[in-house]
Amino acid sequence: MKRPVSLAVEGTLDEKVLRRLLDQVAGERLEPGICYVQNGRERLKQNTPRFNQAARFQPFVILADLEADDCAPTLIEDWLPAGAHPNLALRIAVRKVESWLLADWRACADFLGVSERLLPRQPDNEPDPKLALVNLARRSRSRHIRDDVAPVAGSTSRVGRNYVGQLTRFILQGWDA
Repeated sequence: MKRPVSLAVEGTLDEKVLRRLLDQVAGERLEPGICYVQNGRERLKQNTPRFNQAARFQPFVILADLEADDCAPTLIEDWLPAGAHPNLALRIAVRKVESWLLADWRACADFLGVSERLLPRQPDNEPDPKLALVNLARRSRSRHIRDDVAPVAGSTSRVGRNYVGQLTRFILQGWDA
């Protein structure tokens, strides 16, 4: 019987990644349940102590981006100074969750419609994996990828209008965690 686990993430894309990751690596043991999408890293940080308390009653997995912080252990210590409950796993994507998508470079290149040689072989070393992914989409052979993932010229947005939708399609259909 699968054990239910609650999730907490910064945003919708992070939820898709975490659900797919759990399905691929713990699908026989864990059943992802409710997900608390926090609409940003700061709100996720503020609520982490509450999720830690809730872990007394049900397992919890929290996924956050490292972003500009120095290292994951320091971030975890900052967010949970009294330590994590044994039922809570706080996992950190080095720089951003997009680096995990870029790490499956063959599938990512195929999805984006770009040459495999353009993808970084060490995406955790990318200063901004989201920007790296968007810039790859700009070079796509697919107009839909270019239009949906990359922002329109002159836009103040960092991503295209259907960034989450297209990357969700990749996560569900092509990404191998």
